Formats: sequence, C-alpha cells, structure tokens
Amino acid sequence: MADDVDLASQNEEAFRQHVIANHREKELPVNGRCYYCDASTEGNFCCKECREDWEKRKYFDSQRRIE
Repeated sequence: MADDVDLASQNEEAFRQHVIANHREKELPVNGRCYYCDASTEGNFCCKECREDWEKRKYFDSQRRIE
C-alpha cells in the first residue's frame, strides 16, 4: 500500500504530464516562405540553420516577456 508521499508524487507526475501534453504549440502553417529569412521554400524553413535561429529567437523573446 502506498503512503501519502507516494500518492502525492504520483499525482504530481500525472499533473506534470497533463500540462506538458496540453502545452504543445500548434504547427506552423506552410506558406511557401521561410519563417526566418523569408526565402522561397517548400517547407517552413529554407535550411536547418534558419529553423534553429528562429527557435532561438522565439525562445529569447519568450524569456524577455517574463521579466
């Protein structure tokens, strides 16, 4: 039989997984242009460097809003 600490830990983990699953961002719609450099492309980004730079910029922008 689980004690109160085990039950609390299980509830916390279940809640954390629920929040993570529901926090996923929507996929970017494909618009034929790179979201970072605006070059013509078949996907969302023209190269992996643009994707990485866009993700970094988005992350830093989100950190800036917190403060």
